[in-house]
Amino acid sequence: MEAVVIAGGFGTRLYPLTLKRPKSLLPFLDRPLIEYQMDLAREAGCERVFAATGHLSADIEAYVNSCGVDVHLVEEDEPLGTGGAVAQALRTAQMEPPVMVLNGDIVCDIAPRSLLATHERLGGWMTIVAAEVPDASSLGTLTIDEAGRLAAFDEKLPDEAGDQPTPVNAGIYLLGDEACGDLVSREGAFSLEQDFFPELTRRGLIRAHRHKGFWRDVGTLDSYFKTQFDVLGYFLTMGRENFAGDRDDFSLFRDFIYIHQDAKLGDNCDLFHRVILMRGAQLGDSCHLRNCIVLPGGIVGKKCKLESVIVDSDTAISDSTEADFRVFSGDREEAFTG
Repeated sequence: MEAVVIAGGFGTRLYPLTLKRPKSLLPFLDRPLIEYQMDLAREAGCERVFAATGHLSADIEAYVNSCGVDVHLVEEDEPLGTGGAVAQALRTAQMEPPVMVLNGDIVCDIAPRSLLATHERLGGWMTIVAAEVPDASSLGTLTIDEAGRLAAFDEKLPDEAGDQPTPVNAGIYLLGDEACGDLVSREGAFSLEQDFFPELTRRGLIRAHRHKGFWRDVGTLDSYFKTQFDVLGYFLTMGRENFAGDRDDFSLFRDFIYIHQDAKLGDNCDLFHRVILMRGAQLGDSCHLRNCIVLPGGIVGKKCKLESVIVDSDTAISDSTEADFRVFSGDREEAFTG
């Protein structure tokens, strides 16, 4: 089996954090997002992993080369959409089915080999992972029949659904021979979600694998922020094996405080519930932080009082700053809901 990670988007919903870095390299608890997809590919037993890149692809190439990561890049010269990017990767790399496709902005604890087992058991051209979420209002919902066949894709959520768990597109797919062959035959830009999947659904060719474990889409500022604390909760209740592996470079406290061993705190700092200090983050003396994330190399000056704030890498906050519900990135300061 082989894998494609879709990593070519502009990450506009994550601005300003993605103005100078590709979304796939955005730090998430001190690991680039792309590493979480690579973990899933390795667990699936994929022999080769390809990243379909576009925006700021040179940065991804530099990361791959510097870290010795076993990922091959397939770069698009112009935006091809999710479908066009995967089709180009299949053609360029001459990939052999089955092929696992992963959106670059998800965090999930699925056991990938269970997806392969479902694909082999149910047949069909491809299998889509259906994650169950309590609120599907902003996500593509799925209707699945009793035989595991995808009956409808991206349906509107019924008003009477209430807070019942709803299956949504998890951004993880397993493509068989026929699906790969169909994609390879298509040229130009197109969308998996808007063009390819609805067509195959109408023809009854997609099967669904239900995942009831941890799954998050981290493609927006709000979800990127909140999901990191969700993962800390996962660590505290389920252990660190998923998402952290054998890492021992951070300390985690029960009030959702994460401190990398290379972060530096001044005297008399108060970290009051839900604070993440990544590698090389620095706090000056007498800072008060609540519900905050400081990315690698971010600097918070003395006597700052911050609540629901993101401080970007290599960004410095002046002494005595008081702020809430803000993102600081370079010389930019923007509001977010936290």
